[in-house]
Amino acid sequence: MRFRKQPPKRNVQLSLVDESTLRVKLHKVSNDDCKTIKKACHVNDKRKTFDMPLVDLRALKDVAKDLTLEDVPTHVWNVKHRQCTKQFDASKIPSKLWTTLFPYQKEGVTMAFDRYDGRVLLADDMGLGKTRQALSFIGHCLPARVLVICPSYLRYHWTHALKEWLDIDGQLVKKGKETLEGEACIVSYDMLNALKVPTGVFDVVICDESHYVKSRKTKRTKAVTPLVRSANFAMLITGTPALNRPIELFAQLNMLRPSYVKNYTSYAKRYCNGKSTPFGYDDRGSSLGHELNWVLRHGFMVRRLKRDVLTQLPPKTRHTVWLEIKADIEVESGFRKWKKLNETLYKLPSGSEQQRLQMFERQQVISELFVNTSSAKCDAIVRWILDALEQGRSFIFFAYHQVVLNAVEEAVSGLYEYMRIDGSTPAHKRQEYVETFQRDDKIRIAILSIMAAGTGVTLTRVSECVFGELYWVPGVMIQAEDRIHRISQTERCDIYYLLGTETLDTYVHPALCKKLSTLDSLVDNRTDRTFEGKTTTTVPREEESLLKVISGLF
Repeated sequence: MRFRKQPPKRNVQLSLVDESTLRVKLHKVSNDDCKTIKKACHVNDKRKTFDMPLVDLRALKDVAKDLTLEDVPTHVWNVKHRQCTKQFDASKIPSKLWTTLFPYQKEGVTMAFDRYDGRVLLADDMGLGKTRQALSFIGHCLPARVLVICPSYLRYHWTHALKEWLDIDGQLVKKGKETLEGEACIVSYDMLNALKVPTGVFDVVICDESHYVKSRKTKRTKAVTPLVRSANFAMLITGTPALNRPIELFAQLNMLRPSYVKNYTSYAKRYCNGKSTPFGYDDRGSSLGHELNWVLRHGFMVRRLKRDVLTQLPPKTRHTVWLEIKADIEVESGFRKWKKLNETLYKLPSGSEQQRLQMFERQQVISELFVNTSSAKCDAIVRWILDALEQGRSFIFFAYHQVVLNAVEEAVSGLYEYMRIDGSTPAHKRQEYVETFQRDDKIRIAILSIMAAGTGVTLTRVSECVFGELYWVPGVMIQAEDRIHRISQTERCDIYYLLGTETLDTYVHPALCKKLSTLDSLVDNRTDRTFEGKTTTTVPREEESLLKVISGLF
């Protein structure tokens, strides 16, 4: 039997740009039909993707009735037509807290109740004082039982803040078998699954650094979701609602307002360019970011940028420093394997077991390159750090791998006072180290793990931040940068990225720039940020003999 070839599918995709504007995308539509549609919509535009007034929607549907129409989803119309009841009352919040807030912070707390009915994603830029706003949010809800869910290292910070500003003796939960009895309980994300907290017990749920529940499949997300849904009031807090791609927003939006964002597949298809592949459903893309941005702003999210509300905050400038790295055998070998796999991978049958195994092997090669790059860069990083300290500068230093952190600590030990925080630093010690660094000018460098100290700490005594390594996720890098670029900073902030020639950095850095552009367009509708440095310098590799002389001096 011969199968008749199906004609190309002609369709019209509609998406919302703002309250009065629709975006129309025509696919495989004839020129005559295009002209008819544009005439009916009063549009004079030669492109097949164009904006039109919302009032002309009925006219478009009439002339396009013979085409396949992908309409604006119901949840978008629901957000557009939702009605809110004014319920904010500043007198409910202790004056000692409320009077310390900046005007934009007061506005944020007000919006949380009057625009979002006490169920909100507080996504202000890093360094804008989200914790104070969250405390005011809690104060407005009292009397009530409060559950604060946060990364482990922030539990002590929240316990102190609740006592200082709301006079609440919070129960800091340290074990997964504890009974939650306090008026306010502070637990970590990783502990929540073991605690098995029943729904309906807490009236108010606060999720700090809510991007920790970005994946809908993890145990922590499955434990958090019913608690947020069942609470009368809920606030998710993060400066980076999506660290890497739009799908990371789904779980957070779904737990806040499941009536709006309830279906994973439809969300992924519309906003993540989702599609089925031989290896499963691919939701790693991005699509219709303008509509998702509008939905976020009007249905879920309070977000202000530092450039808009803290006009007095000094600028942040990035600098790219290319360190000339001596050819490393393991790095070179890794690149050869990577290139060979790329040449053969897509020649294999799509979706075959052999192709799947080669994709897994390629990921392993990239992971090994990531590790080997850190080792190859150590000497060059140490030289740069020692030179900067010798110039009298003080700064914070970030790296991902222990080998880099250890190399820097070993180099400065005995020469300069320093502070170090990594994954092995006890949670109760971290805040102590931070406070000591903030008040002691003799501490010249803070040696920090990107993952352990990239959030939740303020280190504004210095105005320089140095990255010895890159990480794949742009949101993680931005968060780490803003440990110095936040309220109380008075000096211009300089961010230095130490990149290695002939290493994985040559691939990761451009990828970070591209990812940041996608996320900025989605969340903030902005195009002004990039990881590309305003200044770029190249540090040549020193001769081995000279290196021995320098090391002998120390």
